[in-house]
Amino acid sequence: MKKNIRNISGMAAVLMAAIIIGSSTVSAYDPPIVTKDLARMPISCSIYPSQAQIGGIRAGIKPKEVRSVLGEPELIHNDKGIIRYYYDGLILTFIDFGGEERTVLRDIKADNKSKFTTSDGVSVGMPEEVLTQVYGMADTVYIEKYTVPKLTEEDNRQYDERMNKTIYTYNVGELLAMHFMVKCGVIVSMQIHLAD
Repeated sequence: MKKNIRNISGMAAVLMAAIIIGSSTVSAYDPPIVTKDLARMPISCSIYPSQAQIGGIRAGIKPKEVRSVLGEPELIHNDKGIIRYYYDGLILTFIDFGGEERTVLRDIKADNKSKFTTSDGVSVGMPEEVLTQVYGMADTVYIEKYTVPKLTEEDNRQYDERMNKTIYTYNVGELLAMHFMVKCGVIVSMQIHLAD
């Protein structure tokens, strides 16, 4: 009898722990903030500024701050005030807002050669399911799908592999967003963009 009571109380404790852990997972995401973008269209914002980073770099910082984190770039390209730093699979684009030597990082892009991760550990090459697990439902999803009806299913599969893509966007606010491009279920690029 005592053994049965212990088993029942043990199972009850496990069940309560599962309920507590399960409920904390569900509430791990704050409800999104609803605001308007620069075009005055309503948008939801689901991530924090600290999450919009790749390789420990966030948008809005100066070139000197980038070099202090990543070191000297492999290549620097300057085209009429738009400066690009190239690191291994990472392209950083700086722009001078206002024209008074106030150059800030506007765009961070990790391509398919990049080994850099977001602050939450997401990287190129991971399956798209990771995005929902880490960030929750995207704020916007853009799907581009090509189908050529007169071609065979095999020929259309080539279109699927090369041309079709899905872009998941997570907004920080009306000016800052993080984008993930997915092809064939795999993240092929990541981008953080600061609007001007």
